[in-house]
Amino acid sequence: ATEKINYFLDPPGAETFPQMIDRARRLLSCVRKIAEGDSSSPLSSVLLVTHGDFGKMIYAAYYNLHWEDVLRQFHFGNSEVILLAKDSPPEKAHVFETLQFNS
Repeated sequence: ATEKINYFLDPPGAETFPQMIDRARRLLSCVRKIAEGDSSSPLSSVLLVTHGDFGKMIYAAYYNLHWEDVLRQFHFGNSEVILLAKDSPPEKAHVFETLQFNS
C-alpha cells in the first residue's frame, strides 16, 4: 500500500488520469519505435525522466494495468526510479526510492 495521498480526479481544465494513461501509451509506442529503430543495433535500455504521477501512468500502460489500481499500489515520488522490463512482471518492477531534501 502507499502512503495516503489525496488525488483530484477531475479538476477543471487539468489532464485527467484516463487522459494521462492514454498519453503514456502513446509515449511508450514512440519509445518502442525508437528503441527498435535500426534492426541491426536496437537499443537495449531507454531512460525516461518524468514526474511521479505520470511515471505511475507509464508503469500502468507498460504492464496494461488499470490506472486507479496503480494509484493505490505504491508511492512514486519525483526523482525516484522505476525499472520496467519485458522479463519482469509488474509485481517485480523495482522502485528505487531517493531521499528528498526540500528546504
